[in-house]
Amino acid sequence: MEPGIGAGLNTAVERYYDITLDLYEDLWGEHVHHGFWDPGEVPGVNGPDRHAATDRLVRELVEFARLPAKSRVWDVGCGIGGPALHLAGAMGCAVEGVTLSAKQAARANEKARAAGVADRARFHQLDALATGFPDASFDAVWALESLMHLPDRPAFFAEAMRLLRPGGTLAVATWSVRDGELDEAEQDLVRQILQHQVMPDFSSLEEHERQARAAGFTDVATVDWSRAVANSWDPSFAQIRRFEQGRTQMRALARERGVDVLGFFHAGPLMKRGFDTGVITYGALRATRPEPGDAAAAALIRPVADLLRGIVGEDDAWLDSVVPGTRVDGDLLVESHELAAWSAALRETYGDGVDLLGHVCALGVDQLIALTVADVAAYVAARRGSGGPDGR
Repeated sequence: MEPGIGAGLNTAVERYYDITLDLYEDLWGEHVHHGFWDPGEVPGVNGPDRHAATDRLVRELVEFARLPAKSRVWDVGCGIGGPALHLAGAMGCAVEGVTLSAKQAARANEKARAAGVADRARFHQLDALATGFPDASFDAVWALESLMHLPDRPAFFAEAMRLLRPGGTLAVATWSVRDGELDEAEQDLVRQILQHQVMPDFSSLEEHERQARAAGFTDVATVDWSRAVANSWDPSFAQIRRFEQGRTQMRALARERGVDVLGFFHAGPLMKRGFDTGVITYGALRATRPEPGDAAAAALIRPVADLLRGIVGEDDAWLDSVVPGTRVDGDLLVESHELAAWSAALRETYGDGVDLLGHVCALGVDQLIALTVADVAAYVAARRGSGGPDGR
């Protein structure tokens, strides 16, 4: 995607949120992000209203990312602090939030004091890629609808890796674009959205996953929530006033704050069209910074999977699709005779100390269902050379 704007992106983002802070809060309330609904739910009919739906999105990301309670969290693009107050309040986390908008940071700190969590939730006007926080400062990095404003997303994933402690969790929810080529009309729609929302470009969810892996994250997983959040842009629900119903107010706002404030009102119809056509998507990503001892296991994931590929008769495309979080049973559907053959191949390659079949037989049912390729690689890394005839 071509950038929506050029130089001065941070300044433009800061200004956009400074001049729209009250508009978002008045119309959308505590959370300045999408809501989440089950299939078939209609807001205000048989589904939750905006406030309940946006609360739910926060809980869904916590659950999907497996975010531990009482974590020390870096909140990237914290807005007015809605999600952070949930993390600091209900979950007992200590949160450091950053935003480019001074007004957002001030409002978030005000809300933290009112909620009685100012000792656990602090907000700063900072560039997310230049915070000055020391290495390994956080148990979790939380980025809820902020990556779209970052022009250098590989740099974000690198910074998240730097700031997470080993074993720490990355939790992302983001607007995205359909993977693959877009036609001219689709590109024009995306260009308009980028312009009005002050964003440089969109990445696909698949591209985010590739970037996370390239930065060194393991256990990377994504989920497409496009259908679950699409109600957020329904005209009767998004509460973005139509121009024909408020031209006088639009002109007054433009005179007071500048014409770029009108991008707030243009966004609704454009985003609805984006979701309706499938051009705009929405998803979540979770990932883990590896523990120091995980490097050896990570290096074994592909070789271990390649041995299984030969047994099940699959091609290189199948091998490329296997990721650390791929489940041996639920995703690869490995049969018992294939497991036995895989175990024999691993023993031959890595030594007699590697007995995958015996290891699997000792697992409980839940452990067996949850067993991933990364788990197998970790087992091999721990056992190889512990009994092999040639010390491999």
